[in-house]
Amino acid sequence: MKYYILSCILLLCFTCNAQNFFIDDWFAKKCNHCKEITSDVILSDNVENAWHNAHISFTKNNYDKASYYLLKDGTSKKEIKDLLHGQIMLGLDLHEKAENFFNQKTLLNNPDYSLIATKSLGDLKLLQKEYDLALKYYNEVLLQKIPDKVRDEIFENLGFIYLVKKKYKKSEQYFLKLKSNYKKSNDSLSLARVYSSLGNLFFEQYQDQKAKQYFDTAYVQSKLIKSLKLKRDVSYNLYIVSEALQSHKDAISYLKEYNVFKDSIHTEKTIWEVAQHKEAFNIAKKQAEIDKKTAQRNMFFLVTIIVLFVSVVIYYLYNRLQIQYQKIRELNKELKESNNVKNQIFSIVAHDLRSPVALLKQKLRLAPKTTDNTSVTLDKNVITIIDSLHFLLDNLLNWSLSQSNLLQVQKDWFPLLPVIQQIHYQYTSLVDQKKIELTIHDIDNVLLYGDMELFKVVVRNCLDNAIKFTPQGGKISFSGAIEGDFFKLKIKDSGTGIPETVLKTLFELHAKKAQQDTSGRKSSGLGLHIVKSMIELNDGLIHINNHPSGGAIVNISIPYKIIA
Repeated sequence: MKYYILSCILLLCFTCNAQNFFIDDWFAKKCNHCKEITSDVILSDNVENAWHNAHISFTKNNYDKASYYLLKDGTSKKEIKDLLHGQIMLGLDLHEKAENFFNQKTLLNNPDYSLIATKSLGDLKLLQKEYDLALKYYNEVLLQKIPDKVRDEIFENLGFIYLVKKKYKKSEQYFLKLKSNYKKSNDSLSLARVYSSLGNLFFEQYQDQKAKQYFDTAYVQSKLIKSLKLKRDVSYNLYIVSEALQSHKDAISYLKEYNVFKDSIHTEKTIWEVAQHKEAFNIAKKQAEIDKKTAQRNMFFLVTIIVLFVSVVIYYLYNRLQIQYQKIRELNKELKESNNVKNQIFSIVAHDLRSPVALLKQKLRLAPKTTDNTSVTLDKNVITIIDSLHFLLDNLLNWSLSQSNLLQVQKDWFPLLPVIQQIHYQYTSLVDQKKIELTIHDIDNVLLYGDMELFKVVVRNCLDNAIKFTPQGGKISFSGAIEGDFFKLKIKDSGTGIPETVLKTLFELHAKKAQQDTSGRKSSGLGLHIVKSMIELNDGLIHINNHPSGGAIVNISIPYKIIA
């Protein structure tokens, strides 16, 4: 029974697992300061040094300081910080939090971080004694191309796991491989650790003499290293196995040595803690001096800041009043312009509606009555007048919608020729009445891109103007030509043309451009303003000029494509 108890104590308390030197080195490689100089000294406390101070504090097992510096780090990548955060949680035995950090997909799916994340999960499961999961993660790491140092650390942990699972042959294979590797690299610290593990392996199998040989070799190797903890553990191992072999004198000697190392470690820890407290005290003292000087300096600035603040407030209030005053002026100007536009539109509408309505009333009065004295015979002129009135109201509606941003534009490809033919048909009576020759050519097989209904409004207005200003027996032609990315539709008439003074301000609503047509009526120019708005909504262009031989030419350019 005593032998069994000694075996359990030896196995569970003093089997030395692999040290995470690889993880410490990996974090150091991510540090700009460590690349320039090899130093494990804590640097001044600022953002630039935060990562260096964080990983150095972690290496020294000062997890609270490591967490503090890590929170200040604003320059390192999130993935690297998460890995160090997980290692800190692991050091604090906060296993669930550590696993949450290591299990992130951004780490496991990234080749730059998957190695250290997977190995860390294996280390975590080893600490939690979930040996099968630890084996799973370690074997995943071994499938990758890894540095020798990582491989050896995993081999030590695998040897320990198989020892705990009592698979002694597998455990021995891993430890013997490590012994060979460490001998080649002349690594005394790692050799002492492996010899101690082999001693535990054979002690567990009741092969005490063989265990004693490995412990003795570990003891010799420990003399070459500075690790007090490992020396303590090896001495205790020899004490346990000497007791099992009934070598009480040797056992007492090793126990004394163990207590010496134990006291030395305690003293070293105490000295380190005192040094930490002294450092904290000095920092606090220095900070108090800085705070005193800062308070004195701040008192000087306080009055200045108050004066500046009052000045800024006064300036701000004054500036706000000026801005509000400027806004009121601008609003008054816009309101005045809006009223002018409104008044002009009402003037135009009143003027343009007066003539057709008056003519309509005159025609209805002069029309002969039928024998039953109940119906009126209407001639073609009445229909024309009604059409003119309807056209004007249609233009007015489109103008109102465009100015209110209520006009819906639905663009699509549509054929040009049928649209021109339809509008020609609608104006047949007017064309025939003035005996105008209207021709259409060079617009076959053309598709335009835009809102077809808006385009019809454009063409109707242009044709209406052409008819108005073309004399009896005149000519109107529709033709087309390709210019770059646009198809240019030309509407040419043989009318009176447009005066140069009117031509310059043709599309400006406020400009005075009243011009008499062939019947003596004046045109307001509202239709042309509507035309320009509709063309721009269709991503097109419009240009009007006079032809040298007489008459005007309307050029409408719009996106197109040719069909076979």
